[in-house]
Amino acid sequence: MNVSCREPIPLFERLVIESHAYCNRACWFCPRTHDRSGGYLNGEGSPVRSEMPTDRILDLLDQAQTLDFRGQVAFHFFCEPLLDRRSPLLAREARKRGMKPYLHTNGDPLRKDDALCREVEGAYEYVVIGLYEYETDAQMKEAQAYWRDRLPRADLRFSAVGPKGARSAHSMGIPRALVPTDPRMSIPDIIYLNAPCRRPLLRMVIRHDGEMCGCCEDTGGAFGLGNVFDSSLRELWYSGPHVEFVRNLIAGHREKYALCANCPLTPSGAAREGERIRMKLRRFRPVNL
Repeated sequence: MNVSCREPIPLFERLVIESHAYCNRACWFCPRTHDRSGGYLNGEGSPVRSEMPTDRILDLLDQAQTLDFRGQVAFHFFCEPLLDRRSPLLAREARKRGMKPYLHTNGDPLRKDDALCREVEGAYEYVVIGLYEYETDAQMKEAQAYWRDRLPRADLRFSAVGPKGARSAHSMGIPRALVPTDPRMSIPDIIYLNAPCRRPLLRMVIRHDGEMCGCCEDTGGAFGLGNVFDSSLRELWYSGPHVEFVRNLIAGHREKYALCANCPLTPSGAAREGERIRMKLRRFRPVNL
């Protein structure tokens, strides 16, 4: 992490700038599927069509470069990034600024578009393909072989979440704060009442509408951290509310935030001195954000 002796916390290691809002899938394990806030789906469950202007995204990359950021950058959050045809261009722009763009995609836009496959191979440091339709380990391996043949020049990785879960085949489907408990989850749905969490320190996440989100669980900008249309990346990252938020979670104070109190992501550090990490099975309840 980049650290300045004059700054209250280290600079982020990854930068996520979501270029648009849309996804063509409704996966059971994804928080956007259950959203009705208007961030991704409206009150009727219809998808939101929104994109961040190109000049704003490039400006954010310029700001990050000024901060001496040279880490990994992505242009997705809870969207399918390749449904925005600007995504490879944005990746190339990140590379020009010394950053390392990566891609996480469900792969659907690549299946019949050879030109896009070639663009993707040349634009990103690595590509993560989501595998969501296999029912056995053999089918999962067949899907991996398909993508290695389809993108032979890409550094390929896979995120495998089987429709029947870990009982039938290997699966990475894990509990999420805004996703109902489901038997297909590969680990128990447990919350850690006083567990440290360093995740908000590692990534700066900017949603398609400019909202700064606290972490990968925060689909709706629940923490009121500000917007890039009103403030710079530097101002948002080092703001008093964000620094307090980061420090509270590192100290294990998940109870201070409704989303964090409902979050099943595992501890990223030891409990406070003299304490043990307290756990209990989560009984899912929608969090009013």
